[in-house]
Amino acid sequence: MNGEGRILVVDDDPGIRHTLSRILSPTYAVAAVAGAGDAMARIGAEPFDLALVDVRLSDGNGYTLCQSILATRPETDVILITGSLSEPDEKLYRSLEEGAFYFLFKPFDRRVLLALVERCLRLKRERAAKEQHARTLAADLEKARRFQRSLVPRAPLESAGWRLEGRLLSCDALGGDIYLALVPSAAQGVVCAIADVVGHGVRAAMYAGMMHSTLDVARRRSPEPARLARELLDGIDFFEAATYATLFYAFLLPDGRLRYFNAGHPAPLWQSARGIAPLPATGLLLSKLFRETPPGVEQIDLAPGDRVLLYTDGATEVRDAGDDELGAEGLAEVLAGCRDATARATLDALVDRIAAHNDGRALEDDVSLLLVERTGALETGLM
Repeated sequence: MNGEGRILVVDDDPGIRHTLSRILSPTYAVAAVAGAGDAMARIGAEPFDLALVDVRLSDGNGYTLCQSILATRPETDVILITGSLSEPDEKLYRSLEEGAFYFLFKPFDRRVLLALVERCLRLKRERAAKEQHARTLAADLEKARRFQRSLVPRAPLESAGWRLEGRLLSCDALGGDIYLALVPSAAQGVVCAIADVVGHGVRAAMYAGMMHSTLDVARRRSPEPARLARELLDGIDFFEAATYATLFYAFLLPDGRLRYFNAGHPAPLWQSARGIAPLPATGLLLSKLFRETPPGVEQIDLAPGDRVLLYTDGATEVRDAGDDELGAEGLAEVLAGCRDATARATLDALVDRIAAHNDGRALEDDVSLLLVERTGALETGLM
């Protein structure tokens, strides 16, 4: 059969089958059968775009056949046809209720039939194109999510007396979270960072990837926070005027010193024998507007067993059923309860608390967690 669409005609009247085939065949590929049994045999053997079905058949009725066709071939549209003029509104209502595209009464005008068939098939083509577009977008989104996850460490890092382990919980949309933990090749110690580009979606993820590359180039030149901040601000030309990011960066030295700057990022939580205290911002957001005001650098000294929890605002802004945020206080409560737990167990507890506070709903923002622990041991390498 040749044509722009495949149409199955189902009618026990040979004259109607012939008439419909003659009208439609110049444009469409048409097959005609007499009853419901033959129709289902053809439908099961080959796909059709549209079925024209008489309501009264010798071996059944069109309403039931419509249901069977849609159950077997959901992609096949159905137009029901009747020669009875009684209760036209009820027949139209029932046909639509059964899932038919539309309803025609005999005798029908040739132009009406052709216009209705063409509209049905055009809408079908448009629907198929939209579905294909949606599948393409979903595939592209999944690729972007995998790329985003490739930017974060895949395993804990233990080196120079430090241990670092993180988690990334992705929301349905792409986000702008990144974090890193690595050993610089030109210096003794460990560097780590966590950042969040404003917004969601492809744009935020694209900027996050570009900022990750810029940050990596800057730390290769020098892991020292002051110089790295200057290099980073010089390298964000790709930011649009309204784009900004928050960033916490730290250089961890073998003797327990942690030198850092915090460019507008949520305050990390420092857990020590004295309790839990925040490390507030030391400067403004990362933005082209603030290039001339790089963040200041601070230093703290960590004893073995001390921890610093870095996180993005997705962790603290999850809301419960009462619309209350978890807040940094919620994270600190989990940290306090995990004082003697391993880093992995602590991160698992944080993830569980975030999910519980969010009442099991899908996350509205990415959540990144990076736990920095001072071990005092000087082993080097990935675990």
